[in-house]
Amino acid sequence: MKKTIPWIISLGLTLLVGFLIYFSVPNWGHAWKVMLQARPLVFLLGVSFTMLHLVLRAWRWGMLLAPIKYPIPYGSLFSLTTAKYVINVIPPRAGEVVASVVLAKKERLSVASVIGASFLERVLDIITVVIIFGGYLVLFSHRFPPNSDRGHEIMLTIQKFSLIGFLALSVGVVSLIYLIRSHNWTKKLPRYLQQLLVSFLEGFTALQQGRAMVKVTILSLAIWTAIIFQLFFFVRAYLSSFPLLGAVLLTVLSVVGIALPTPGGIGGFQFFMNLGLVHFFSLYLPSQDPHSHAAGISNGIYILSMIPVFLIGLFLLNREGLSWSRISKIALEKDPC
Repeated sequence: MKKTIPWIISLGLTLLVGFLIYFSVPNWGHAWKVMLQARPLVFLLGVSFTMLHLVLRAWRWGMLLAPIKYPIPYGSLFSLTTAKYVINVIPPRAGEVVASVVLAKKERLSVASVIGASFLERVLDIITVVIIFGGYLVLFSHRFPPNSDRGHEIMLTIQKFSLIGFLALSVGVVSLIYLIRSHNWTKKLPRYLQQLLVSFLEGFTALQQGRAMVKVTILSLAIWTAIIFQLFFFVRAYLSSFPLLGAVLLTVLSVVGIALPTPGGIGGFQFFMNLGLVHFFSLYLPSQDPHSHAAGISNGIYILSMIPVFLIGLFLLNREGLSWSRISKIALEKDPC
């Protein structure tokens, strides 16, 4: 029963979001026609930034693991970074855990330490997105104000939770640095739990090294700049006059959608992309049936952009010797550490 719970939650959310999307689109026939109208060369530019984003992610992962082991072959880092996106199609979206376990076993590292570094990556991603969005709000949001009451509600909600999230993460990072520097507190814990937590916190060692942290920060900004350009060119493949700064807001909204625990972020990405296009950038959509047009764009971006990543990821999964049964076993293992 426990093994089926993640599937039930993930598929249930997928059906719910799919239901909301389906009934929010007036004309699916028009949406499918729009989806196939992407300009191939512009879309390929977006794919090139997708690959750059993966290259940078793998590099950053290696830098975070450098205090534990250096060097780690870049080929393994890139293969497993890309494979995460394929693995995340399977509930319960355990790409980070599976990739960490496989890398730890290949390089003879503590699984908990590698998972700790992967967790730190997600923390850095959230902090970076919030900082970029904060800069957008201060400097550029007046150029693209919401064009509906729903848009105003969306913007206020994102602002509120971004501030709360940033403060919570900042406190969390400071606390982690303290915990890393002092292991005395772990002596009060059971021995097994003590060893597990110490190993996990080793994945955060890069936080203590000033030069490494500067490099990781620069890489994090580069990763999210690549993601913004990726989405910019994807949207430009459909809307030739869409502004680059508009891609910043769409990126933030799409991050919220992808965070929903649906397989591969499907449904959530489209739902929030539709909200952004309709309620903030309707000026760039046809005045007649903008909802259907936005649905065609969001579905086209998701499907066409995932194809190359998925194919490359499948090839790399095979090269790493990862079968679907082994992936599922690692994902559902009670104690992968």
